[in-house]
Amino acid sequence: MRGWLIAATLVAVLFGATGCGPLQRLPHDPEPGAAAPLSVVRHGAEVTLTGDVPDPAAKRTLLDAVITSSDELTVVDRLQLAPGATTPDLAASAPVFETAAGIDDFALQLDGRTVTLSGTAGKPAEVAAVAEAAEDAWPHAEIVNRLEVGSAGS
Repeated sequence: MRGWLIAATLVAVLFGATGCGPLQRLPHDPEPGAAAPLSVVRHGAEVTLTGDVPDPAAKRTLLDAVITSSDELTVVDRLQLAPGATTPDLAASAPVFETAAGIDDFALQLDGRTVTLSGTAGKPAEVAAVAEAAEDAWPHAEIVNRLEVGSAGS
């Protein structure tokens, strides 16, 4: 009986040492292929990025799009890598952030196939330009435009 117990313990130790065993996910890991929500929120000269991206290339693409959109921004990167997560293609997102550069309270939420824009622009033309840039960047997504015209964005 002792031999079986020792053998079972050794097998368990070997499986654990080689990484074979029950698959464990970190709490923030989405299911493979699950939509990963992302947000880009601007308050004045500070932009905060939060959410999950599928790989380092997607993270770099989003960071570059935000950083190059305006001079002297402080970018707070709270993005996490979540392999298997899906996000809308971020490669064409730079024009959205460039067009929204004058909106100090601009926010963009990406959740599945829905892109939500919010903030306060100084002119109706700014609202239209940001919405058009988002439609060009994500032609297959549903664009929810909650941008308003007021004095805060100028």
